[in-house]
Amino acid sequence: MTDSADTHDYRQARIGELAVRARKALKLPIPILAVATITASIVLFVNAESGGVALLLIGLSACFALMVWRGRGAGLPLMPMIILQHVLVYGLPLIASRDTLAVYSDALMTKAGVEVLFFLLALAAAWRAGMTLLTPGRPVCYALRDFNKGGTRKLGTIGFSLISGALLYQIVERSGMVDTVLSVLPGEFWPVIWAVISAGGVCGYFIVSLLMGGGAFSVGQRLVFWLILIAFCYIASSSFLLSSAILMLITVMVGFFWSSGRIPWIYLFVVFVIFSFLNVGKVVMRERYWGDRGADNIPEFPLTQIPEIYAEWAEASYDCITGDNITKQPTFASSDAVPEQQTLLKRVNNMQNLLFVIDAVETNHVELLHGQTYSIIPMLLIPRFIWPEKPRTHEGQVILNVHFGRQDLMSTETTYIAWGILPEAYGNFGPFLGAVIVGCFLGFVFAWVEQHTVNKLVISVEGFVAFVVFLSLADSFEFVASVLVTSLEQSIIPIVAATAFFARRTVLPPRTAPKA
Repeated sequence: MTDSADTHDYRQARIGELAVRARKALKLPIPILAVATITASIVLFVNAESGGVALLLIGLSACFALMVWRGRGAGLPLMPMIILQHVLVYGLPLIASRDTLAVYSDALMTKAGVEVLFFLLALAAAWRAGMTLLTPGRPVCYALRDFNKGGTRKLGTIGFSLISGALLYQIVERSGMVDTVLSVLPGEFWPVIWAVISAGGVCGYFIVSLLMGGGAFSVGQRLVFWLILIAFCYIASSSFLLSSAILMLITVMVGFFWSSGRIPWIYLFVVFVIFSFLNVGKVVMRERYWGDRGADNIPEFPLTQIPEIYAEWAEASYDCITGDNITKQPTFASSDAVPEQQTLLKRVNNMQNLLFVIDAVETNHVELLHGQTYSIIPMLLIPRFIWPEKPRTHEGQVILNVHFGRQDLMSTETTYIAWGILPEAYGNFGPFLGAVIVGCFLGFVFAWVEQHTVNKLVISVEGFVAFVVFLSLADSFEFVASVLVTSLEQSIIPIVAATAFFARRTVLPPRTAPKA
C-alpha cells in the first residue's frame, strides 16, 4: 500500500459525502421498486390472491418516502435504509412467504398495509420537518489525528491491527485460555469486554474496507483481508449465531459502498447465498446442540471440532432443502426434537407479527399496553454491574409475548419471539396512532443525527458512532424499542471509550456538499 492511493484522502472525508453517493445510488432503484410493486400487485389481483392492496400501499409509500429523502438527504442515510428494510420485511413476505400468512384474511392484510403506509409517511414528514428546523452541525469533531499522521499507510495498519485482534481473541477464546482470565472477574464484566472487542472489530473492518474499496491495497493485502474476514465469520458463526458475522459483513459492505460509490453486488450475492443456506439448517442445529435451555446453553466448540460441525450443518441445511430425513443425532450432544425449518425469507417476515397483533386487538379484543414496553427503557440503560438484578434486555418482547398470548412467562426464559418496532407500536397504541407516533419520533431523530453529523469526519469519534448507529439500525428489523436502545448503548459506549483517548478536537474548513 502506498500513499499514492491518497487521491481521495479518506482521513479528511466527511459523512456528508455518503449522502451524495446514496442519492445517486437511489436514482434507479426507486422507479424499479415502483414498477415491481405495481406488477406484483396486479399478479396477485389477477390470481385472486390476498395481499395485493397491502403490497401496493407498502411499495408506493416507500417510493414516495425515498423520493423525499433523495430530494434533500444531506448526511448519514438512516431513513432510506429503514424504508428499504420495511419493504423487505413487510412487503416481500406478501409475495415470497405467503404460506406463513395464509391464516389471515385479505382485509386484515390491507389493514397491515395501511399501518406501514402511515408509518412511512409519518417518518418522511417528520424527517423533512427536522431537516428544515435543524441546522447542520458545526465542522468541529474529535478526529483520530494520531492515527492519521502516517497517511493512508498508517490508517491501513491500524485497521488491520483491529481486525486481526478481533480474530485473535476468537482463537484464544476457543482455546480456553480466556476462561482463566474471566474466572477472576465478575460475570457482569464479560458483556463489557466482548462489546469493546466487537466495537474494535467494527471500526477495523470499516477502515480496511473503506481503503480497499478505494483501491489502496495490493493484491496480497486484499487476500489477507479476505482470509481474516472469512476466518472471523467461520469461528463466530460456529455456535449457530449468525448475528456477529453478519454485523461485520454489513460493515464491510458499507465501507465498499462509501469508498467506491457502487453497491458491491457480487459480494452481497455471495454473502446472501452462503448465509441463506446456513440459515435453513440453523434451527435444526440449535435444537441438537442448545437443547431445551435455548440461548442459555450456547456451546463454544474447540477449533479442532468446528470443521465437523460445519459439515453436519451443511448436511442439515441440504436435508431441509431437499426434504430428506433430518433426525440425525448430533456428534457431541443429544436431542430428539426436530424443529420446523426456517428459511431466510421466513426470518425476515415482520408482516406476520403485524398481522398477529392486529388480529389480537381487533378480533380477540386484547387490551392495548398503553406504552408499557417503552416505560421500562430507562431502567434497562443502567449497567448490569451496577444493578445485577435489572430486568432482561428483552423485557419489552417478554411483555408483548405474554400479554398477547404468544408465550407463557416460563417459555420466555429460553426462547424470544421477535416483534419489530411497528408491531410493538400497534400493541401499545393501537391502529394508526402507534405507527404515526413511532414514525414521527424516528423521522425527527434521523434528521437530527443526519444534520448533526453531516460535517464530521468519517475517521473521528463522531464518525464511528454514526456508523455504529447505522449498522445497529440495519440489523434491527426484529427489535422492539428496548432492545434497540440498549443495543445502541452497548455499541456506542465501547466505541467512544476505545477512540476518545486518541482523539483531538479539530476545526474543519467550511465545505459545501456537492449535489447529486
